[in-house]
Amino acid sequence: MQTIFISPSDFAFLYTESKWGFYQKYRQGIKRPPFSMPKIFNVIDSLIKKNYENVDISTIDKSLPAGTITHSDAWVKCKPIRNPDYPDIEVSINGKIDSILTREDGAAVIDFKTCDVEPTLNKKYALQLNAYAYGILNPFKDGLSLKNINQLGLIVFSPSQFAVNYNSTAALKGSFKWIELEFDPIGFESFIRDEVIPLLAGPEPKPEDNEPYWNYLKQLGVEFVEEG
Repeated sequence: MQTIFISPSDFAFLYTESKWGFYQKYRQGIKRPPFSMPKIFNVIDSLIKKNYENVDISTIDKSLPAGTITHSDAWVKCKPIRNPDYPDIEVSINGKIDSILTREDGAAVIDFKTCDVEPTLNKKYALQLNAYAYGILNPFKDGLSLKNINQLGLIVFSPSQFAVNYNSTAALKGSFKWIELEFDPIGFESFIRDEVIPLLAGPEPKPEDNEPYWNYLKQLGVEFVEEG
């Protein structure tokens, strides 16, 4: 049996954008060309985590939930998920979380984002954070293990002002907002079992018409031929 290790971040981007690209990466071992994301976003996220590790984030902003940021950059690995109808493969989650928000009544898997607050954030990142939650609740080997995970959320920093102190220093200022995501690790397990495993165990799916990488390949003369 083949164990396929999936990065949770691919549920926020690759899976929703292109089932064909997802299949290519995890079944054929062919990755998309790397996307160059501006380093500044990772720098901001890292500085926030470093500055507020083991700090109650409600001291940052009273609108944020009370709780302490812990376990930053911990690795998550889950017990393999199987579908008996497809006995040749199993799927495991393998990825690194941003942090855990430890509260009196449980703990939340959280992700830091530097962006505008938009209604699409819940839909975009719920699968990714539920993947982490499932992995933490169903750990494998040395993966992070916590039994009190019961919430998911984004801490969004929206920059709105650039301040210069005129002594060779400057600051990016803005607001923080807490966005709670739907917590459904059981539903995530069903999603992997009933949707992802059949996709990866089946024939190569046809590329979507709006798949940019496939449209590039078509210009080079590549054609898609269905199996069978």
